[in-house]
Amino acid sequence: MGFVISWSPEFETGIDIIDEQHKRIFEYLSEIDHAIKAQSTSEVEYVVKALLDYAISHNTFEESLMAKAGYPMLDAHHQVHEAFKARAQAYGARLSSGEDHFRLAREVRTDIGLWLTNHIKRDDKHYVPYVKKSLDGGFVSRMLGKFFG
Repeated sequence: MGFVISWSPEFETGIDIIDEQHKRIFEYLSEIDHAIKAQSTSEVEYVVKALLDYAISHNTFEESLMAKAGYPMLDAHHQVHEAFKARAQAYGARLSSGEDHFRLAREVRTDIGLWLTNHIKRDDKHYVPYVKKSLDGGFVSRMLGKFFG
């Protein structure tokens, strides 16, 4: 199967909702491995599509947090996400066109896995201080402080 792509503490942003979503993407990568080992074409197709859809949705969610936080590099980060989205949609089109599901799944697993690990460590770490500050000063934090502070 090649190298193992799995969650580790080095990928933590310290923003729980983002970390949970990133962990879910890593789980999808593992599910692709299982589907390939099971030699299930339908499972491979389902998991690859689910991974791609989830990752695109996650990126949109991430951008909404950056926008609320006033992250100054949002436009640049958005462009990185748009390039990812085009890549993901191309994989989806190749899958739908009948390309060998197992070969494509291995390619998706490696390509998306490497992209994700590099993106989290490099790009996502930049927005963390802005989003954390925004979340810490948000409504929930103010309300908890009001009642428990």
